[in-house]
Amino acid sequence: MTCNAGRIPSVTSIHSSGVPHPSSPDPGPPARKSGQVASQWPDLMRWSRRPSGCGAIARPAGRPIGRVPSVGSSGSAGASGGRDAAPHRVVPVRVACGDRRTLPSMAESAECHRKNGSEFAVSTSSYPPSRVYRSPLLDSTRWNSFEPRHGDIVISTATKAGTTWAQRIVASLIFRSVRLPRPLMELSPWLDMAMVPLADVLATLSEQRHRRFVKTHLPLDALPFHSEVRYVVVGRDLRDLALSTHHHARSMSSAGPRAALAAAAQAHGGETLSSFRPPEVPEDVHAFWREFFTRSAYPWESDGWPYNSPTRHLSSWWEHRSEPNIRLLHYQDMLDDLDGEMRRLADFLGITVDERVWPDLVHACTFAEMKVNEDEIWDSGLSGSALGSWNFFHKGTSGQWHTLCSEDELALHDRALRRLPEELRTWLVRDPSARS
Repeated sequence: MTCNAGRIPSVTSIHSSGVPHPSSPDPGPPARKSGQVASQWPDLMRWSRRPSGCGAIARPAGRPIGRVPSVGSSGSAGASGGRDAAPHRVVPVRVACGDRRTLPSMAESAECHRKNGSEFAVSTSSYPPSRVYRSPLLDSTRWNSFEPRHGDIVISTATKAGTTWAQRIVASLIFRSVRLPRPLMELSPWLDMAMVPLADVLATLSEQRHRRFVKTHLPLDALPFHSEVRYVVVGRDLRDLALSTHHHARSMSSAGPRAALAAAAQAHGGETLSSFRPPEVPEDVHAFWREFFTRSAYPWESDGWPYNSPTRHLSSWWEHRSEPNIRLLHYQDMLDDLDGEMRRLADFLGITVDERVWPDLVHACTFAEMKVNEDEIWDSGLSGSALGSWNFFHKGTSGQWHTLCSEDELALHDRALRRLPEELRTWLVRDPSARS
């Protein structure tokens, strides 16, 4: 039988191979004999087979789209992303399996690969980014080289919105263990981080035989969108996020992380990367607050300095939150009900976990436990050397702005919020003290 893996006409092709479809029944941990201790994580090598007879998926040619059409469908795409995006019709077309020229369903794709003796399935449709983010820290064009696998997970957050926390949760669900086989930053690389050689990141991803989960700080319109990749997006109240960003940026520009970053860059990337310096930010939190809410590192954005805008990041995903492969989480919900949020996320990812180990997984993903076990987070690479050289996990709490910010400063926050849709504002703003 010929696999019904096809191709969308494009300039750049992306071969894909990957894990079982997320909607497929999860196989669970390997069977064990009576009295035998369960494996610390599922058999990773069971994902090692590549698909046979499967075509490549490619991004469509023509003008970038600003709006992602419904997953797996063709139709018009209105401009809502990049400023230069215009309405654009994208028609995914299949070639293969005789004269059939329509996109197969997820179930058909999985069935096709199973009959071909492979547990992998290729992504069925892809839409290109309409915006480029490039700075000494971030380069969205690196995603052009990403080869998606069926069932890949992309974790997208603004800086300090709960990125590492979400990565740790997803890792616990994938490996079904409180222990991880490798440091978290190695298991879940940050693809758009410009300072790490792209070839090294791609090699790491290519060699992985577990279900992959990749980190990004990019909004939706700066990423290629694949219909059979799962996107986990985390939002956080902007007031809490601003204070956490101040601590992060100040710490990164201090002597210890600067030295660690320079040394790691020299070892991994040569002189060009070793000359990178984190942005200088005001020590005074009030001065930083004004900068954070009035400008960005990118000229088309209005907040988030010294990084990209958290409002624009979240609004890009919010517009498409009804897509079946996008899941939005809120940082405060994770604080309030970690067990429930992890269960809902496991259901979204199609992962089943033995109830006997579930309490241990939830405990391992608490903020306090991650802070105690930071050695499980950082690798010996560029980002790990810098981020692991200081107290990365600060407080992980909400509402500190109550005692720090003046009415004028809170007005800056309110002005940034007004750029968001009303429903998103209602969802995003959280004040735990108001419930007491």
